[in-house]
Amino acid sequence: MAESKADSARRSSKATGGASRSAGGKTASTRARAGSPGGKTRPAGGATDVAEERTGLLGRVRLPSALQRHQQWITLVVRVALAVILGYAGYAKFTEPAALQKTAVSAYQILPKGMVTPVALGLPVLEMVLAAMILLGFATRVMAICVGLLFVVFIAGIISVAARGLSIDCGCFGGGGTVGKGQTHYLREVFRDLGFFVLAAWLMVFPRGRLALDRVLGLYTT
Repeated sequence: MAESKADSARRSSKATGGASRSAGGKTASTRARAGSPGGKTRPAGGATDVAEERTGLLGRVRLPSALQRHQQWITLVVRVALAVILGYAGYAKFTEPAALQKTAVSAYQILPKGMVTPVALGLPVLEMVLAAMILLGFATRVMAICVGLLFVVFIAGIISVAARGLSIDCGCFGGGGTVGKGQTHYLREVFRDLGFFVLAAWLMVFPRGRLALDRVLGLYTT
């Protein structure tokens, strides 16, 4: 009888140990699944990653894969195009007589007389400096914002003279002053400047480009 009770006790002890080991195994397995890449917590992490990708400056715009592969080259082309436009506009004004530059600005009838001369003489220099900075790829996003604001001012000026019934040449690429009633091209000039603004907007969103000083300086590396 004593031996039978001892055997029964040993069997009960083994059963209890096995149950404990089984419970421990299930707990470890549950922890492994929770921490593993395939665990149930992964979708939440994935959702967080997607949310993070949509944040950042201007929502971190995502391009189609074909454009994404060539984005830095496109940025270079846009930089060169915008630099040529600004450089040509600035140089055309800069090489004109000061009197003609003042006439072009005063024709808008927006600025007080004391501001006409500084703006007339300073605008061509500003355009050429911005052209050089954009071409070199120096602080591209900042320069693009400045250029974008400049085009907004140009567009607002053209809309202003059209709304007031004035007849002038915008003087955007030299010239300027009063013209005949049928010689204005305000709509064309507004859409042209909107196109130039789009180029500046591209550089605001995608400043990273080839052959840029920004790469040397470590700007826009992400």
